[in-house]
Amino acid sequence: MRALNFLIIVFFLTSCNQERKSDFSINGTTNELKNGTVLYLYDASKEKIIDSVRVQNNKFNFKTNLQNYPIPAVLKNKDNSLYKRLWLENKRMIFNASNRNFENAEILGSDSEIKYDNLYKAVDTLPRKEREKLLTKFIKSNSDNVLGSYVLAEWYISLKKEQTEPLFNQFSENNKNSVYGKEICKYIESNQNPKIGEKYVDFESTDQYGKKKKLSELKGKLTLLEFWASWCAPCRKDNKNLVDYYVEYKSLGFEIFQVSLDDNKEQWLEAIKEDNLNWTNVSELKGWKNNGAMIYGINLLPTNYLIDENGIIISKDLRGEELKQKIKEILE
Repeated sequence: MRALNFLIIVFFLTSCNQERKSDFSINGTTNELKNGTVLYLYDASKEKIIDSVRVQNNKFNFKTNLQNYPIPAVLKNKDNSLYKRLWLENKRMIFNASNRNFENAEILGSDSEIKYDNLYKAVDTLPRKEREKLLTKFIKSNSDNVLGSYVLAEWYISLKKEQTEPLFNQFSENNKNSVYGKEICKYIESNQNPKIGEKYVDFESTDQYGKKKKLSELKGKLTLLEFWASWCAPCRKDNKNLVDYYVEYKSLGFEIFQVSLDDNKEQWLEAIKEDNLNWTNVSELKGWKNNGAMIYGINLLPTNYLIDENGIIISKDLRGEELKQKIKEILE
């Protein structure tokens, strides 16, 4: 009986060890890095460090137990001056930067890395329609793989809700419940894409002074809802006209609610100052993933909506003299 119990225990421990066994490793080669340089392997999906290692004689090795895979990851140093995106799999992988820049290192041993790399090599050469076809095909063929949800999370703003929702609906439950699936789901649920003739959709954001502002606070006035960013040259050009219109028509009930899709606060604030923007300006500093932008389905800048005093959208993307004439027509 004791012998039988011993065999059961040995079998149980052996089984557990087999379950925990990981074949993942990365053998890396670099060039001109100081001995002792610390590299971090960072899980991009969970935003946490998986492991770290020190470079010695321009070589390093990771041998870490991966619980799940494939994993979108980053190999980097502390200040991000060394930075390389890669896909981890439960295999022996090679990172080769012996004769090239760190960010252009050759990655071997990961099928996911090859798939992802080949996709973007093709995407970068195609016109928009062909690019969308290729992306759609790739996402569909990876509906049960994190690659599918990861790529759709990169492109849902460009693909818009009309193409994004059917692709999301084909995902496996695991993919829908991944961090990327949840992000896509939030976009689908948020996006209302109001049209001309419909009532505006209210939302709240934070202005440059840290105060919460709602679009509905301007109800009762002719309001221009303007989506822009400091890095958008056409937006900055339009700002010059908006400043003139605001000075001329503010006393007659014209207001502007401007939403920045910046992700850098200093650049946003500097643009407000340089362009002399003296109306409500808000930003979540989340780039294209701004909540207001997702509600309105923004995928191009600048984009604007003219909302009358009753909260009805009366025009979209009027600019320059056309916008001025519309404001004048309503207020005068």
